[in-house]
Amino acid sequence: MKIAIFTETYLPQTSAVETQVLLLAQSLIRLGHEVLVVSTDVESEECYLEQHTLFGPAKPSDTIYGQTGQRTKLNRLKEFIDDFDPDVIHLFTFCSVGGLGLKYALSHDLPLITTVQSTHDISEGFYGRGVRRLLGKRLCQSTYRKALAFSDLVTSPSQKILRKIRPLCKHRQLTVSPLCVDTEQLREKAPDGEKTEAIRRRLGITGKTGVLFVGTLGKDNGVDALLDHWAALCKGQNKLHLAIVGTGPQLDELKNKANLLGISTRVTFAGEIPREQIPLCYQVCSAFFSASESDAMKAAPLEAIVSGLPVILPKNSACAELLVDGVNGFAYDPETDIEKILHNFASLSPEKEAAMKKLVARTMGNLTLEEQAKSFLSFYALTQKHHYKTAEKLE
Repeated sequence: MKIAIFTETYLPQTSAVETQVLLLAQSLIRLGHEVLVVSTDVESEECYLEQHTLFGPAKPSDTIYGQTGQRTKLNRLKEFIDDFDPDVIHLFTFCSVGGLGLKYALSHDLPLITTVQSTHDISEGFYGRGVRRLLGKRLCQSTYRKALAFSDLVTSPSQKILRKIRPLCKHRQLTVSPLCVDTEQLREKAPDGEKTEAIRRRLGITGKTGVLFVGTLGKDNGVDALLDHWAALCKGQNKLHLAIVGTGPQLDELKNKANLLGISTRVTFAGEIPREQIPLCYQVCSAFFSASESDAMKAAPLEAIVSGLPVILPKNSACAELLVDGVNGFAYDPETDIEKILHNFASLSPEKEAAMKKLVARTMGNLTLEEQAKSFLSFYALTQKHHYKTAEKLE
């Protein structure tokens, strides 16, 4: 099968969408299928093909992606896509590249599948002021509505998002899809010695119990609320230290907030850490903690569980769907004694912590990259079946 996947940004960016597309593309190719990833490059003025990735020119923009495709030049990508001759079009974006993918699918009467990772980006992923911001937001929202209306299949890793978007999908089929994570890398045993100590120093947890957060520092990830929780929790817990990995539009604001709350010595903003080092972060910490109540399924809590790290999440977050409460983590509400939970992690002996992490990892023991890719292959087959069956009815 030939699959064309459309994503606004791609490597070297490492957000949830880029990582999802990278792992999906690699796994599909490994299973013998052909994949063309269509994206943009802000450093190029020309369209170019690099291995299985097609890039169009982009310009910097005040969006969640930091760039947007130059729409007039993106049209030149159509010749490359024609040469690839896809069987299925798969959208992961609703900005300029998503608009291109949608138009291509409709003009060539191709099966179309759309994956909605987040609805926050559609409404809140545009910054700055003025006509450009308004125009960009309207175009994105228009593509979003049309993609949901015309797709043969709509998927999301989050049940909450599927319930939210159902009215826009009319009679289209909706289904839960995997959130691809690199299970092979996450399950590799951490090397002892220098690398482990270096990551502990980077996270500020040498001699302490590390509590980890990984994600973009934006409103959707609730890091401001996380700092409020931490200020209330860590008064009597000198051993606990919060390590925040990632960067984003709220970084400076959050650092200032930590100072105002008087917890700057109990929090480390570790910045962006290379993707290949993230598994080490999970392995050297004792718990993953998030205050995000987002409808979107986030990759980091799933990665943490696969690595053996228990997670602490709000009950009404989409990621709470991952939890076997009390086994691989805890779902909390305002009545939950989070301090007691964290204290229990801090008091574990190294042997008991190792046993706990094995139990946590076992809850995701059957999850593999191959199985995740096979799920999407079944979706592609369903997309084709639905598309051509509909076409037969129209005839």
